[in-house]
Amino acid sequence: MKSLILICALGLSHADCTIDSATVVLQGPESGGAARCGFLAQAYLASTSIAGYLDDAHYLKVSCSPESPRRADARDTGRPIAAR
Repeated sequence: MKSLILICALGLSHADCTIDSATVVLQGPESGGAARCGFLAQAYLASTSIAGYLDDAHYLKVSCSPESPRRADARDTGRPIAAR
């Protein structure tokens, strides 16, 4: 499974936190299955400087899928995943 890590503004609803509305978008590590996906994505984020975005104004959302998030993002929006 591939993980997609989104950091969104606290005022944004969970449903509205998407690749286009997130403050930061990262492609997380690959995991052996759905149960480990969220855990590994959070551990990955903690090891980066992006973790500083998690404050009183932002929250973390992790999406796990069997398909590569980069391919899905390019197909949906025509642009690569990147920090905004």
